[in-house]
Amino acid sequence: MEKQDIVKLTKEIIASPPSGLYFLYGSEEYLKRRFLLDLKAAVVPEDVADLNVSTVSGPDQAERVLELAYTLPQFAQRRMIIWYNSGYPYIQQRYKKKADEIIEKISGFSYLILVIYSTEDEFSGAGKDDKAALSKIKGTTLFFDKLSPARVQKWVIRHFASENTAISEEDALYLTARCGTGMTELSAAISKLCAFVTEKGRDKVSRADIEELIPQKVSFSAFFISDNIRKRDPSALAAYISDAKSRAEKPQMILSSIIAEAEKLCRIKLAQKNGLTYQQAATQLGINEYVVKLAYPSVSEISEKRCFRFLHACYEADKTVKNTSSDTWGVLMQLVCSI
Repeated sequence: MEKQDIVKLTKEIIASPPSGLYFLYGSEEYLKRRFLLDLKAAVVPEDVADLNVSTVSGPDQAERVLELAYTLPQFAQRRMIIWYNSGYPYIQQRYKKKADEIIEKISGFSYLILVIYSTEDEFSGAGKDDKAALSKIKGTTLFFDKLSPARVQKWVIRHFASENTAISEEDALYLTARCGTGMTELSAAISKLCAFVTEKGRDKVSRADIEELIPQKVSFSAFFISDNIRKRDPSALAAYISDAKSRAEKPQMILSSIIAEAEKLCRIKLAQKNGLTYQQAATQLGINEYVVKLAYPSVSEISEKRCFRFLHACYEADKTVKNTSSDTWGVLMQLVCSI
């Protein structure tokens, strides 16, 4: 799949948006929401938007989408339907056939724009199966990925300028590094800084202003999860989960990492119980010797029962996430608090 210049592409679409299906996905929610607002404004006059823009939510809403699609525009040339939380294209099996039939049927309605708005939890587009699914979608597929720091820096400068506030290139890059490249978080930080300097009677943001008002974004090492499961630190793990949620990461991937670490610690605990040195345990278990060495003091401080109780909690969390519609982030938070 060829990488899209999403900013350029969406500008071209907004200039003359065709009718049909739009499938929006990717992790940069700010750009995704911005495009949706611009598309709505380009297609439906503001004074009749209430009559011609409809939203639905859930994988079971295909019939409702069809009903709305057959409703002709009122005092406008076109109408728009926005479908959230559909699960499309991996929609639940019991809804899939009906959804496919209806989307196929209405995608050719000349007066209709159907937007399927997908979060990264629903569809990342990164895997081989995802790319195959994308190729089957008969419509416009738009991937809203995080922009590079250099592009975000330019956007930050323009965003400040729109608020009649200046910022140097160096401080714009510093703000991006301090806040992260997520444009939703940066937009909130910019609004905060603009309000602050305006109140002070100034029209330029300084490095000192940024350091005073904008907290440093917490950084996490590649081994953060394993380190803090080993240390049994629920507050650190909760901070990691909160940060991951703000960056629209996939909670299922984090849960998989936690389960893998819990399984590893249980295996190491049993090896220690059987009297093996950490070197012997590493050889027998096929785990890096340094990793086992780090884990030995930790597992010696807890009982076998407690070690396996957390592993059982991990499996229960995984079962809950796979078999129910529970809030995955909430399940993760409960899990790490039980460590």
